[in-house]
Amino acid sequence: MPKDIVQVKIKRIALDIEANGLGMVELTDLADSVEKYMLQLQEEGEIDTLKQALMAALHFAALHYLQSQNEGGKRKEEESRVDDLIIKLKSALDAAPKAS
Repeated sequence: MPKDIVQVKIKRIALDIEANGLGMVELTDLADSVEKYMLQLQEEGEIDTLKQALMAALHFAALHYLQSQNEGGKRKEEESRVDDLIIKLKSALDAAPKAS
């Protein structure tokens, strides 16, 4: 089965990336974000490309980690609300007069 390969460039280096559910537009946008971040690092002082790449990788991994943590917290909050509603509904059903 052929793999979907998308070519992107970061700092004039062409990379062939396996799409894995992302389209060309998304991968190109991500590559642009990485390049912009690497250029910001370069503006802060002379730094070699490998170090820029590693710092950029860590930066974006941290962003992803924080986002997944926030989503997990929101999910727990929503589950707690649903649990509270279930308790209230059960309580209301138990308190309601039974029809005979």
